[in-house]
Amino acid sequence: MRLLHFPWIDFLKRVYTRMTDADLFDRSAQVAFYFSFSLFPLLFFLVSLFGLVLGSTEGLKNELFQYMRQLLPIAAYDLVRNTVEEIVATSSPGKLTVGLIVTLWSASAGVSSIRGALNAVYELKETRSWFITKALSVGITFVLIALTAVILGVVFYGWELGQSLLAAIGFRITSSFVLASIQWATILVVLLIACEVIYNVVPSFKKFRWNWINVGTLVAIVLWILFTGLFRLYLHYFNTYNKTYGSLGAVIILMLWLYLTALAVMIGAAINAALRQMHEEDAAATPTPVDDQENPDQPQSPTGTAPTR
Repeated sequence: MRLLHFPWIDFLKRVYTRMTDADLFDRSAQVAFYFSFSLFPLLFFLVSLFGLVLGSTEGLKNELFQYMRQLLPIAAYDLVRNTVEEIVATSSPGKLTVGLIVTLWSASAGVSSIRGALNAVYELKETRSWFITKALSVGITFVLIALTAVILGVVFYGWELGQSLLAAIGFRITSSFVLASIQWATILVVLLIACEVIYNVVPSFKKFRWNWINVGTLVAIVLWILFTGLFRLYLHYFNTYNKTYGSLGAVIILMLWLYLTALAVMIGAAINAALRQMHEEDAAATPTPVDDQENPDQPQSPTGTAPTR
């Protein structure tokens, strides 16, 4: 099997070297800092947007909180819920516009920090102008917001949509497990697309080439699920932040969760960079075929060329 013969020790050393040389731990903290500013405006904007489209925000807000409770640590969830409740209670059309602007600025700054980290881990020099990189950051922010909206739409209304589509083709599924599986499979696909956009578009590659299903993408998603689960388990038994820091404990927990999320993305990038380097070295070491070997019956000279007559 290829996995058994894979140079794991050399691969892990390369990943560790990429992470330390690019200061990915510090850069992950920078990404978490910027995205912490955009989280609340983003949630407010999405809730308000769905409220404008659907005519009511109460049901959407409650379902959003229900799913966030399963995802976030409890203290961070309480902070997010209370903050969003306060923002929505005093919301207005003007605040919706302000929420979008703040979301775009903060999230695009986070994407810019991700770009710098990915260029460092891939050992690339940024050759694009400031205007192009800023437009790219804002565009990717729009894409991520759209993907987030898709996730919310699938989570909240995937049940009704799935039942309607299946009924239209003559199938009826009453099992909640099947429809829930379809919902979460869609969420994983959206997360996969988001990671692929970040890994393929954000770095300053000389030649753009879209690669589907990178190993680093799969590792990043698995690590994010693992980090979130272990962090929730740790807080369940050893949560001392609220006792030590009071009300600031929830903010610290939220920042730590965002840091772990950014770290998972950065580790995935380091894995892709290490695999890319190993692939390029293997390709350079592979001998190229000799053209004059098309006629194997022709005698060869010691230098490898056909003798002259």
